[in-house]
Amino acid sequence: MKQNEEHNGEEIYSTQDGTVSLGSPVKNKIMALLHEGPKEGHEIRSKIDRSKSTISVHLSDLRELGLIKEEQHPSDNRKKIFSLNSKLIGRSIEPEERNYNQILENLKDSYGNKYGFIKSLFHAIRYGMDRYGLDVYPALKGVGKDIGREIASEMSSTRSMELLEEVGDFWENNGLGLVEIEEQKIKVYECFDCSDMPKVDRTLCSLDEGILEGIIEEAMNKRVQVIETECFGMGHDHCTFVIENI
Repeated sequence: MKQNEEHNGEEIYSTQDGTVSLGSPVKNKIMALLHEGPKEGHEIRSKIDRSKSTISVHLSDLRELGLIKEEQHPSDNRKKIFSLNSKLIGRSIEPEERNYNQILENLKDSYGNKYGFIKSLFHAIRYGMDRYGLDVYPALKGVGKDIGREIASEMSSTRSMELLEEVGDFWENNGLGLVEIEEQKIKVYECFDCSDMPKVDRTLCSLDEGILEGIIEEAMNKRVQVIETECFGMGHDHCTFVIENI
């Protein structure tokens, strides 16, 4: 599940004072809207079918929880602007045991193969979270973005295609997969993050999405969104990451 998709279960946010879990569908819709960018009150109300007073109560609750902040509109003192003051790090999901058991089988089969064992161990830790009912896609993408910003310091290119070629070389040299570069698109074979994973009918490489976003944004000083559209988890023999300008 992508970060700004609607979710009906508990959502877990990181704040300056710790984590906060939200189970209110209305509050989660407000948080999803603010993930797109700061909003005025009327913009929030136009997207959510609730009364003005109800939305005001939810906004007040979110502010008290430290999840959002409220600021004066720069050109109209009668209006307020609301924005995020927290980060989505996870969601509660229905525990998935079957796929986890397959991953453990892969781990056992990789004994004696150092690269294969490390890869299977990563899969067991990463996707074992699903077994315990926790989707950590948002947190992994955030961590990946932090990693990408650090990796960007090793890149010398600032032009799009040249940078992507350099990223492809980095991916292959560090055993993360074999890469094909297209315009605004990166295709990865033998993906370290998800190859050999069972088919789960969804994309899996949130860490890679974040790493790519972090590298591109830091190296090119522009905002982008990297979205995985094809994945081993969906039955493909490769992963495809599409780069969209924001």
